[in-house]
Amino acid sequence: MVRKLLGAATWVGLFLVGTVLPLHAQFLSFGVKGGIPLTDPLTTEQGSSGGITHDVRRYVVGATGEVHLPLGLSLEVDALYRSLNYTVFTGNFSNAVSSISNSGSDWQFPILAKYQFRQGVIVHPFVDAGLTFRHVNFSNVPLADPNTAGVTVGGGLTLRFFFLRLSPEIRYTHFPTDVFGSNFNFIHSDSNQVDFLVGLTF
Repeated sequence: MVRKLLGAATWVGLFLVGTVLPLHAQFLSFGVKGGIPLTDPLTTEQGSSGGITHDVRRYVVGATGEVHLPLGLSLEVDALYRSLNYTVFTGNFSNAVSSISNSGSDWQFPILAKYQFRQGVIVHPFVDAGLTFRHVNFSNVPLADPNTAGVTVGGGLTLRFFFLRLSPEIRYTHFPTDVFGSNFNFIHSDSNQVDFLVGLTF
């Protein structure tokens, strides 16, 4: 009798694992997201006696998660990092008297509602929109508004290969405020941001 009960419990457990795990996998997906900025994150200027220049570091990298809902809807949350760097110089840029470089970090957290069109077994176009929260930090530099929020819209394709999803996307974000404010005369954060991103989730 005990063996029969154990056998039945084993089969029930296997059945639950076989049904619950696929449902869980369909409901949630996690992975990585990376890409390149198509616009400059900083705008710098040079004057007759000095100014600021910046290095463009063409990469964005981070993590992504998605909650899949009925009717082709889903909610996506990302944590994306990009590196920033600028140099303050005095004198002529080609023959500067002195210069000081400063590196910073730009963390962005998009929270997006996504709609996926059901047009094929493998390829699914999608559009998304929502808010992106940003935190910018430079060492020893007091920023006027390091924590800002912007509006994001985008679109792309989801390519499904068994349990993997590959999602290339063009994403546009508008930030209404300059993180530097009036603290600096020769550097500003760009209000308009366009990125090419690719997500790999499972």
